[in-house]
Amino acid sequence: MSKPLQESGYGATAVAAREQQIIEHLSMVKRIARSIAVRVPGSVDPADLESAGTIGLIRAVDAFDPTRGVVFEAFASKHVRGAILDHLRAQDPLPYSTRVKVRRIEKGLLDLQRVHGRPPTDDELSVEIGIPPDEIGRIMAQARGATLFSLNEMNEVDMEGRSTAGEEGSDALCELERKQMAELLVASIQTLPRTERLVLSLYYFERLKMREIGNLLDLTESRVSQIHAKAITILRAQVRETLENQV
Repeated sequence: MSKPLQESGYGATAVAAREQQIIEHLSMVKRIARSIAVRVPGSVDPADLESAGTIGLIRAVDAFDPTRGVVFEAFASKHVRGAILDHLRAQDPLPYSTRVKVRRIEKGLLDLQRVHGRPPTDDELSVEIGIPPDEIGRIMAQARGATLFSLNEMNEVDMEGRSTAGEEGSDALCELERKQMAELLVASIQTLPRTERLVLSLYYFERLKMREIGNLLDLTESRVSQIHAKAITILRAQVRETLENQV
């Protein structure tokens, strides 16, 4: 059991200063939690992200050394983000081995798209990453429901990125973050081949089932599912790369 702070080298004044520093930076935790919340499925409770971020803030307060010349806000924000991402990883439904393969697929997709100026074919991707096409399809299908953002929630934006959700219970910051995320997704969607864009539009905006999309496009339901999974994987890779570059 941990000792009270006074018995661990903290005087009453230091304890009060520590608590005040935590309280003063709770708004930062809330802001970071919100910015991450708009990128993950709606099943993730934003309150859980704030709780995880608060733990990261407390750790940052205890670990911060002002003599190193680092700004506390920058130091603390990394700890807050790290704690939230650790929490999300702990909730990841995919086993680690599958997640590693997902990242290989995503990297291969991005690398080949840079080379060819278009998303690669299944055979090109298979050669690049050394995974058989059938296994790639299976992995992408598994990962489809475990994305860092949920395209199911894109029913709140149209293809131009305009919000169509009600404004009740939202504030300006949350709406701005949601709009930025929508614009990022829309920009990524525009890089997809026509068939992938059409499948996403019919599935998420027209709310058609895979079988119905297959009938419209003269494709099997299985093929539509594969196209959908590949499109989601490409979008996830592009969005993840953009977001990571922003950190």
